[in-house]
Amino acid sequence: MALAAVVLVSSLGSGCSLEDVNPFPRSAEEGAGGGLPTPPSPPDAFVTSLNGTWEGTYTCNQGLTRLRLDLAHGTGGRITGILRFSADPSNPTVPSGSFSVVGSLNGSSLELRGDDWIVRPGVYEMVSLSAQLSSTNPDQIQGTVNGYGCSTFTVRRT
Repeated sequence: MALAAVVLVSSLGSGCSLEDVNPFPRSAEEGAGGGLPTPPSPPDAFVTSLNGTWEGTYTCNQGLTRLRLDLAHGTGGRITGILRFSADPSNPTVPSGSFSVVGSLNGSSLELRGDDWIVRPGVYEMVSLSAQLSSTNPDQIQGTVNGYGCSTFTVRRT
């Protein structure tokens, strides 16, 4: 059971044509982009803080389960925290447990993986969570629970 983002103005002298001085390729053979230059990559503008408490639910073999994530967003996109799970009112037989998580935020891609058990109920296994953030300051995160018999999770910032 598993838990778990020019206009080019030129004056040309005699003997020159725009073809002679056009630095932009016009075809796939001349370069990517169908004749348009590829702009430089912008700095990573999708920086956000996921610090705080997030609560919601996830679904695995045991059924709908309450989920609480306490996250700390460090430098370089590193994220640490604690994942706590417990019974949802619609599924009261789920035991409570918790484990530490570590992960990263790269652009809008969030990845968290189970690291170390704090309270392990029976044969439960740690899971990983992955999600694509919808904004730079989300109030909700929806994603996938990566574990045997698991599907999705949704949490809201509290």
